[in-house]
Amino acid sequence: MKPLQNILLFGLLFIGAFQGYAQPFTLDKAIQPVELKLLADTRTGHEGELGVVYFNRLTDSTMYHYVTGHDLYNFVDVLVTSIDGTPLKVSLAKDNWEDVQAEQNTAKAQDGMVDFKIRTWGSFGIKVETGQPNNSLYTITVLASPEKKTYLGSAFRTINEDEMTSSGKASPIEAGETSSDGGKTNNYLLYILLGVALLVIGVLAGKLMGRKGKGTTVILVFLSLLPLGSFAQERGAVLTMEEFENWKEQQNSKHEMVMSQLEALESERKAVDEVVGNLDKTISTIRKQWDNLKLLYNTYNNGLGKCISSAPPAQAPSIPSICTDLYFDDNGEISEEEDQGCTQCFFEARKKFNNMRYQFEKLATIYKCTKNFSNAAISFGDDVSGFTPSGAGGLAWQTQRRNIEKSVTDLEQAYDSKYAEFLQSLADAMMELNICEAKYGVEDWYDRFGYMYFEFMKEKYQRKD
Repeated sequence: MKPLQNILLFGLLFIGAFQGYAQPFTLDKAIQPVELKLLADTRTGHEGELGVVYFNRLTDSTMYHYVTGHDLYNFVDVLVTSIDGTPLKVSLAKDNWEDVQAEQNTAKAQDGMVDFKIRTWGSFGIKVETGQPNNSLYTITVLASPEKKTYLGSAFRTINEDEMTSSGKASPIEAGETSSDGGKTNNYLLYILLGVALLVIGVLAGKLMGRKGKGTTVILVFLSLLPLGSFAQERGAVLTMEEFENWKEQQNSKHEMVMSQLEALESERKAVDEVVGNLDKTISTIRKQWDNLKLLYNTYNNGLGKCISSAPPAQAPSIPSICTDLYFDDNGEISEEEDQGCTQCFFEARKKFNNMRYQFEKLATIYKCTKNFSNAAISFGDDVSGFTPSGAGGLAWQTQRRNIEKSVTDLEQAYDSKYAEFLQSLADAMMELNICEAKYGVEDWYDRFGYMYFEFMKEKYQRKD
């Protein structure tokens, strides 16, 4: 299936499922979360990586945010820290803001920086809480790895010699094993623009404070021009002694205020430098973790919403094949090796086959996650609204409830339609494999082996509810 068709498919499912699934569900209109949309890193060597760095001040006791732009096969890190060390309780929400999926506190975290390692589909919420708003700076960094489609492993095993012909004794199809390989990625510095800006401000402040004599002179000269402007005429400025004394007191007061602000800015700059340094080290560590695919799914085992799998389907069969030397690249796709006789025939067909396996997984995940979200929204709405058929609030919630239920019905119809389309695409890919197997001497490959895997996929991903 072409990339554009994939985007349209999952966009349709998402839109048809539930329009409010842009953030965790709430009936509280006062909650207006900030969207943190992950952006692609376009630098060479960072292909497929996503991220965003967000700085803000604690203007309320609870600050709400939600993350968008990632996908099912990205591994996501959420890093939150306070610039001045103010303790922050940070929690992640999926279906609604009250249902906390994970929680950490900066006071107990290394370097004061919490790090959530998750996999999820759809947006999720980040709630930052403090005892009371104090206008301190905090930062949220969200990083997402390139797509890693590896956990399904290979569906194939080397065919036995007696399985080559129809008259030979075919061995029963065996349970498959997962396999994965890793890739290399480079250093990640998404915060560079903001860091440079803060550094420039800090350097200017440091220079002024480091040369108090010159800095004070510059400030006094600049400020002195402002009040004298009202007196400036062609004949010059004329002040009475009382006016001069009042003006001098105003300048001293303004000077003290500016110097106080510069000192506060310098202090904040030093705190930012420390946080940025810790963030740089943490990001380097995270990107090394992305390289180690063998540990990746164990490290990022927190699937928000409890609707994501990181293991091959149970009892998935492995299929005998004459060509098993094709290997997985960094994105879990079949790659071509040199000097292999079977590669030319099998390469494209095997890629289509492998792609359909992950498309089925994604289809099922979208359906399950969206159903979970809709069920949670209905349950939460019933509880919070104090549902009564005769009440005005109950009537308003009934309307919203019906809209959610209708969106679920639309989702079920969309799933069934795409399920049938995917089955046909899987069958087409397996027919191409059948031709290649026959070319290299395997008789009736699909009828003897392939159809069993097809039937497994058909049963596994059929909608059950």
